[in-house]
Order: sequence, then C-alpha cells, then structure tokens
Amino acid sequence: MNDTDNYDFYKPYLTDQERVLWIGKPEKGRLFTGRDFVMLPFSVIWLSFSVIWEIAAFQSGAPLFSLLFGLPFVAIGLYLLFGGIIQKIRLKGRTFYAITNQKIMIKRGNKIEIYDGWDLPPMSIQIHKNGNGTILFQETLYSGGRRSRSRYFMLENLSDFVQAQNAVNRMDRYQVSGPDLKGGSSSVSGNRWVK
Repeated sequence: MNDTDNYDFYKPYLTDQERVLWIGKPEKGRLFTGRDFVMLPFSVIWLSFSVIWEIAAFQSGAPLFSLLFGLPFVAIGLYLLFGGIIQKIRLKGRTFYAITNQKIMIKRGNKIEIYDGWDLPPMSIQIHKNGNGTILFQETLYSGGRRSRSRYFMLENLSDFVQAQNAVNRMDRYQVSGPDLKGGSSSVSGNRWVK
C-alpha cells in the first residue's frame, strides 16, 4: 500500500453532502508530548518497584508463586516505559488525517477514528520550535461535581497546521442526518466509528 492509497482511506466514509477540506499526515520527528513526560516518572517508579520486588523475592528464596506474582508487574512497567514509545515509532509513518466539512478522520495503522464536526471538543494549537504545530481537541465533562469523562485527540506535528485549522473552522457545525455505514438511515452520532 502506497501513500496515495493511505490518503484515500476516508473515501468509504464520505456521505453525499460531504467534501474534503484538508488531508495530511504528521511530519517526522517530535515523538513526545506533554502527556508522555507526565507518564515518564510514574513508569520509572512502577518498573523500579517491580524489579526490586522480584530481586528481593529471588534473593530471599521466596516460593515460586512470589516470583511469578511479580512478573506481570515488571511486564506492565516495561510496557509503560517503552511500549508507548515503540508504538508511536511504529505508527508514525502509518498515520493519516482527513478533514471534511462534517468530520475529522484519523487513520493510525489499521484503526480509523471518526469525530463528528458538530460534537468536537474545544481546539487549541501548540506550535513547536521547528515551526510545525499540533492541533489538540480536549474536553473534560463533569457531572455532579465529579470528573466523569475526558475526550482527547490530536492532529500531531503538522507542517501545514494553519491550513488544517482553517479546515476545522470551515466545517459545518450542525448535526446532520444521512445514510449510515450499513446502508440504512440514521442520525450521525457523536461517537467515533472505528474500522
């Protein structure tokens, strides 16, 4: 599959009234976000504690069950520390974006996320030192004074982030009805569809 095929991922999800406003993909570089730097100390502490547990259990001659009990925690620590980085590296070249007048579509590997334009969280832009930008959509919804749900997604490390932002601003921000993916008729909901 070449880049042209990857950019065409959105075509099956277009409705009759829809037109493409912008397509793009992340530029190379800039693998880490603020969330990654927040997770780094937590993952180091988790992994350190689990490894120390395993070493102590081994040196004390603890039963096999105690040694085996700690292994999943070591595996979780390794994943927290290295798994996200490996996954980002793997998906970086396989991520593509499309903005239509009705929705934002993100393809990461074989997964496609679709966000309806009328239900987008507030948008903010982070401009990086290299001149690229990341468009963030983030919202925390509260219910009865307690945090109930957080919505978060982003279009990462774009060289033409201004054009992407302009495309988002030109989206139709009202709820539309149309055919669903199975050929019936239904209202487009605020949930994302995943292929």
